[in-house]
Amino acid sequence: KEYKATCLTVGNPHCILFMDQVTPEKVKELGPYVENAEEFPEKVNLQICRQIDKGNLDIEIWERGSGYTKASGTGSCAAAIAAYKKGLMENRINVNQPGGMIQIDIKDDGTIYMTGSVGYVADMSVAESFFS
Repeated sequence: KEYKATCLTVGNPHCILFMDQVTPEKVKELGPYVENAEEFPEKVNLQICRQIDKGNLDIEIWERGSGYTKASGTGSCAAAIAAYKKGLMENRINVNQPGGMIQIDIKDDGTIYMTGSVGYVADMSVAESFFS
C-alpha cells in the first residue's frame, strides 16, 4: 500500500504519515523501512499521526538510530506543524503520544512553542569518559 508523506526538518528530518489508525505495531513495521529509504541518506524519523479533531493529534514515533520511541519533542513539533500546514489543525495542538501529551502552539511567524509537564525519571551518575 502507498501512503502520502509530508517530510520536513524541525531540528531533525521527519517523515509524517497521516493514517486512520495509529498503533505501535504500524510504526514498528514502517519505521525501519522509512528510516533506511534511499531518499534519506542521513536517515529520517517517522511519525504516524491520526487527527482526532482540529486541536488534538495522536502520534506514534520511530526515531532514526533509536527505533520505537514513546515521546519526542521534535517529533511532536514536526507532526503538529505538518498537520497545521495541511490545514487539518488550528494553531494550538495537543499532541498525544504514549509518553504523554505535549501542547504545541504555532505563531504567525512560524515559531513553534512546546509546553508539557515535567516528571521525575531517575538520578544517575555518568563517568566523565562517557562525554569524550
